[in-house]
Amino acid sequence: MVKEFNLAIVVSHPIQHFCPQYISFSKMPNVKVKLFFASMLGYKKYMDKNFGQEISWNNLRLEEFDHVFLNGDQVLPSSAELDAPTLEAELEAFKPDAIISYGYFQKFQRRGHKWANKNNVPIAYITDAENRQERPLWKNLAKLVYLRWYFNKINYFFTVGNANEAYYQTYGVSPKRFIRMHYPIDIDVYKEAYANKQKVRNEIRAKYGIPDDMFVISVVGKLVEWKNQSHLIDLLAKLEQQGKKAHVFILGTGQTMDAMKEHAKILKDNVVHFAGFVDPLELPKYYAASDLYLHPARIEPHSLAISEAIYMGTPVVLSSRCGSYGETDDVQVGKNGYVYNFGDIDEMTSKVVKLMDDKKLLQDFGAYSREISLKFQQRSHGQVVLDLIDRVRNKS
Repeated sequence: MVKEFNLAIVVSHPIQHFCPQYISFSKMPNVKVKLFFASMLGYKKYMDKNFGQEISWNNLRLEEFDHVFLNGDQVLPSSAELDAPTLEAELEAFKPDAIISYGYFQKFQRRGHKWANKNNVPIAYITDAENRQERPLWKNLAKLVYLRWYFNKINYFFTVGNANEAYYQTYGVSPKRFIRMHYPIDIDVYKEAYANKQKVRNEIRAKYGIPDDMFVISVVGKLVEWKNQSHLIDLLAKLEQQGKKAHVFILGTGQTMDAMKEHAKILKDNVVHFAGFVDPLELPKYYAASDLYLHPARIEPHSLAISEAIYMGTPVVLSSRCGSYGETDDVQVGKNGYVYNFGDIDEMTSKVVKLMDDKKLLQDFGAYSREISLKFQQRSHGQVVLDLIDRVRNKS
């Protein structure tokens, strides 16, 4: 008889795109999963300053996996000071065979790490950090010393892509300690949407009065300066100069909304649809309605939206500062997308025009997005844990 494997997941609060992954883990045979949360942030409403509104998530499905809120019903910010003094006692009672942990900057996570090291329990560590965004030299030097020491006490790293793995190697982590996970999406919601792709595509296009043959580009995220969604308006203006028609969905709310609406007045024929905050359960419909996903951000470690878009069979163009491209990542250059130098609107435009002008290439890129995403989500929703169990039991 196979011994049950106890897997503890220590995380600040219920994160909407990770909860479906926990449900998948909980359905695995001979695996007992328990979540240890330090805050009800997201389960209960909180003010998100970047979205500029109160947020709570309706797709967490907490009833489908075992969990405990260690600070009761408190909605505590996910800051460096976040902690839960009862974590050690809870872990002691659960007796995990391994712990999954997120990041290092919270007291809560460091508390879990200390307990695991003291009790010889292996740690699998997750972050989407990368080295593509610009950082001050002093910060890089400080992190170099600290993280080499900190990562030396971690057994395994659940990596999300090529840039993420390069980041770990900067701090002396051997690739032998990597277990590729990829970024999890709400797989049940996206399966249903993909099965009805043409229907939901038509639904969204009809809602916004978009012709079926119109080229549609989308971008998803908080409307903040560093995500640079305004570059898509510049793109539409460039396309107008070439006599090319397109519509853009800008999905999200935030501090740059008013400025972008003003900026969009430069357009004569091409159209921007400011959809506002879109329920995550509705987002797949917008990817289905899009011919291309474009991510222009200056700072974006590993975009959830890109992981979602490729599952829906959408090609991607993204900036060089984003962490989602690489040989085995969500965006593989020349196979399902292109990368342009951040801020270079002319280069961005040329990549988009290439796909607009070549329907076969666009179709091939979309098919490859779908193909790799199916493999990536299979890993993220199950195989990554099987690999962890094998490594722990074989002490490899």
